Amino acid sequence: MSGQIMQYEGVTFENLRAAICATYFYRDGMSQEEWKEALGYVIPMQHNFENPIEPGAQDTWIQFMVDDDDRLTQDYNSGNENKTLKVACVSLRFLGVRAEVWAKSFHHLTKRRSVATFFHEYCNATMLEYVSSITPMNIDYFGANVSIAHDLTFNLQYEEILSLEVEPLEYISFPEGDMNIEGGNCV
Repeated sequence: MSGQIMQYEGVTFENLRAAICATYFYRDGMSQEEWKEALGYVIPMQHNFENPIEPGAQDTWIQFMVDDDDRLTQDYNSGNENKTLKVACVSLRFLGVRAEVWAKSFHHLTKRRSVATFFHEYCNATMLEYVSSITPMNIDYFGANVSIAHDLTFNLQYEEILSLEVEPLEYISFPEGDMNIEGGNCV
């Protein structure tokens, strides 16, 4: 059984993946095939994931995780939409030949207009200025294949919008008079 279909704007794993991919791989005139290939280099962090780096490869991979997704304001209705302001804390991990340089470049992205556009278009979000320090670490894949990763975190502030197909209930009214309830009388 499937539930009600809702249109969504905000930070999801899919939307975030696209924004990160656009930040590092998008170029004008990029074909759909090239975009799909680029998306293959941006993957969620998973403990059961095998090391994507093949010996001698020139590839660099980006792993990401939404560590926290916190509501800042009470939600409210606006027509058939329900909205709230949120902040998502995101972790990035860079693996591969250009991992260290790509991690360092993230410290220089907060003021780039193209990056702001990508996060706004895909996630309805603004990247906050603080980006954490870069933490190099050894990542052990199944005890046999170790890689050096460069990790950092950043925050996205966004308006989460759910578009609902139902009309919101505006008010409930009771008729005047007495209501008889079994076992008593209510006025």
